[in-house]
Amino acid sequence: MKNYQIIIGSPVDYEELVAEIKIKGEYVAVVQQEEGKDKMIVEFIEKKIKTKIYLNDLAQALDDARALLLKESPYK
Repeated sequence: MKNYQIIIGSPVDYEELVAEIKIKGEYVAVVQQEEGKDKMIVEFIEKKIKTKIYLNDLAQALDDARALLLKESPYK
């Protein structure tokens, strides 16, 4: 069972789709592709995260977010 959730969306702050990463119910980061699919950026949420996050969960969530964005990306 995954400890994280990835939400693909198109917030008004970005021109391209983004992936929001939620771990154990808390928003942790946004993966955005404003500079292109080969230059994706991770923006960590500014507030203090109250739960401990396993490195493997974060790494897997980032990999999954990237894969989902590439799948949905207009840059194909």
